[in-house]
Amino acid sequence: MFGGESNPPAFPGRVDTADVVHVETLTGALRTLDHEYGGGSCREAAIALLDWATPMMSADAAGQVRDRLSVAIADLHNLAGWASFDLGLLESAHAHFGRAMELAKKAGNSALEADILYRMGRVHLHYDLAEDALASFQRGLPIAQASGSLLAVSILHANEAWAFAKMGAERQALRQFARAQEEFWNAGDEEAPPWARFFDEADLVSIGGIVHTELARTCDVKYARSAIPLLTKAISTAGANSSRSQSFRYAALSMSHLLTNDAEAAHDAGTSAITLSGPIRSVRTRDRMRPLKAEAERFTGSRAAGELAERLAQFVGSARGAA
Repeated sequence: MFGGESNPPAFPGRVDTADVVHVETLTGALRTLDHEYGGGSCREAAIALLDWATPMMSADAAGQVRDRLSVAIADLHNLAGWASFDLGLLESAHAHFGRAMELAKKAGNSALEADILYRMGRVHLHYDLAEDALASFQRGLPIAQASGSLLAVSILHANEAWAFAKMGAERQALRQFARAQEEFWNAGDEEAPPWARFFDEADLVSIGGIVHTELARTCDVKYARSAIPLLTKAISTAGANSSRSQSFRYAALSMSHLLTNDAEAAHDAGTSAITLSGPIRSVRTRDRMRPLKAEAERFTGSRAAGELAERLAQFVGSARGAA
């Protein structure tokens, strides 16, 4: 992990740009592992890297190098917090996000501050605390706007839409998602910081599909029909190394098919979600399939729905994600 050496090197008495780049590069590699294989694939390594890199904060460094190091360590805490959340370790997640915010503020990096608030909001959203999630996203918006990153603004508007959809606030959900789309396209070729590069067109369309799926559950089942092409497009256009996101998309697609009474299509999409999640070390993948399991169990008179419910019960009850 540390440049192929058997033991991590001692931190230098004076930190230069190359040392910071080393931390940034390793963080990027760990983030890729998280995105593909879940928080369990990288959390321990992220914490080990923090233990090694944090003492650099006490070393001599030029002002610009020190600021860049603060951002690098903040982003590493941000990743450790996200990986902890993915494994259901909420106390650890909040501690890492808190430290990440302190360092991002100290370095004056408002784009990273906005990203941390987005991720904290996603924790609330995952546990159906939609109002708390919305408050976090709304706190992040003016910070994202001040940073000048239209991509960061788009991310927060998209997740506002998700929170509103969970709350059954149809008009607000659709309005905020339209804003997310507008800001995303206005961002154009904006150079995204490493923590925001996950948010591509597939991810934007995916959240749109999930917003419509949630609206189908909370407002009007008609939204399931519009969710299906959005989720299908997101799945077909997603890049490599996105197994966890793809599993979430297939789960939402399966839910929408159930809501439109197409049990066969729901079975196929749900099976794909389970298959993709097999090697992923993530508690979230199981949590996100619990509502699908409940919906499949309510679906009567269909062998396909019954088989899906059984497979989901096995999957949700397994311990693979916590490993």
